[in-house]
Amino acid sequence: MKREEDLISGYLSKNLTEKEVKELDEKLNGSQELRGQFYDQVNVVTSLEEEFFPNLVDEKVITIQPPQSKIKLLAFAASFFVGVGLLIYSATKSPRPIATLVSNENAAWESALPTTVGSELHPGLMSLKAGVATIRFLSGAKVTLEAPAEIELNNEMEGELKGGNAIIQVPESAQGFVLVTPSGYAVDHGTSFGVSISEDQSITDFTVLDGEISVHSQNGDSLFLHENESVSLRQTGISKKSITEAEKVVPQEYNQKNIIRIQSKGKSQSIIRSDNFEYLDRNFLMVKLDADTKAYSRRSLFNIRNSEINWPQVKKVKLRLNLVPCGLGNRVYLPKINNFKVYALAGFSGIEWQGQLSWNSIPPLTSFHPVGDFKIPRSQERGSITIENPKLLNFLKKNNADEYTFLIIRETPEDRGGGLVHAFASDSHPEASGPSLELYF
Repeated sequence: MKREEDLISGYLSKNLTEKEVKELDEKLNGSQELRGQFYDQVNVVTSLEEEFFPNLVDEKVITIQPPQSKIKLLAFAASFFVGVGLLIYSATKSPRPIATLVSNENAAWESALPTTVGSELHPGLMSLKAGVATIRFLSGAKVTLEAPAEIELNNEMEGELKGGNAIIQVPESAQGFVLVTPSGYAVDHGTSFGVSISEDQSITDFTVLDGEISVHSQNGDSLFLHENESVSLRQTGISKKSITEAEKVVPQEYNQKNIIRIQSKGKSQSIIRSDNFEYLDRNFLMVKLDADTKAYSRRSLFNIRNSEINWPQVKKVKLRLNLVPCGLGNRVYLPKINNFKVYALAGFSGIEWQGQLSWNSIPPLTSFHPVGDFKIPRSQERGSITIENPKLLNFLKKNNADEYTFLIIRETPEDRGGGLVHAFASDSHPEASGPSLELYF
């Protein structure tokens, strides 16, 4: 075990190379006993730091690091005290909290643990029934849950997401944080990633937002993921990596005086092929491609109008949509990546926006022109979608019209009926902004 002990000691003193971190990760994956030893040493180091360096532990921003010799001493002390030291420490100290509830956003909980913001949390189960909430582990790792979700707080370096969606952010101080799921677990190496567990708990989707994680199935398979890479984890194994498109940061070239934002101002609606309007909601622009009868397929439209635009002077244009959850359908019935297309129609469309639009009351798809496309992973229910390309700009400038009508469709069908209905905020949504067109001069 000499090599394993050296790797753990190096990890605690932050002296491992990237290659050695991966080696340690593989060894932890292959030995439950070693994982237990690793977690024990992490916990003891944290306890010793509180005893001997309390002024460092309590600081929110540490500007002076303890000498390297002290860090190595702590790592050595941790190894020495894993056996007898832990027993003595636990006998003389009351159980310490392992996390803090840092935010509640319209949250409703069912839990024996405290659920008010600022509460210290001991190990236990917490069920979020509504809203969004963030838990910060004592190690520094933050888990943001979207209801419905259930999480077991195990220790400072491990949580178990039993169901739902979450975003995990792990700073350098919490490298090695483990998130367990029904299909396996992920080890974080200082990064942020998204997790989505299917309703039947058979599939867990991981998407790396920044940095690197490793995922491990119950049968011993493991895979490293980097930024914008995703996998689905099942109890039988790990799917192949897929790449999610990351939005490119466009340098700001314009001041606010040279930007005009145009919104739909009430002219936005969803349509459903069956014309069963009870399945629509005016707060959402709903989009779906039904796999069965096609009766529940949905499309969305919105109209942008401004008669004072000098289109030849427009240098750049962005179409913005806000993705929001509408609560209809199951994401597990969708492919991992879903493709969307946006069409536009120049000039007066003949659409009567005052009443509810029927499927056949709008111009046929052949009347519209494709102006953009985008992709959404099935694990994502929120976010800003920006469409910016020469095709959109050229279409608007070429037609030089007073108004444009846009149509959003999903090209990817669900795997079976009852799949997730994607939704974008309409201009009557209570929280998110509706569709808008940004013009840069």
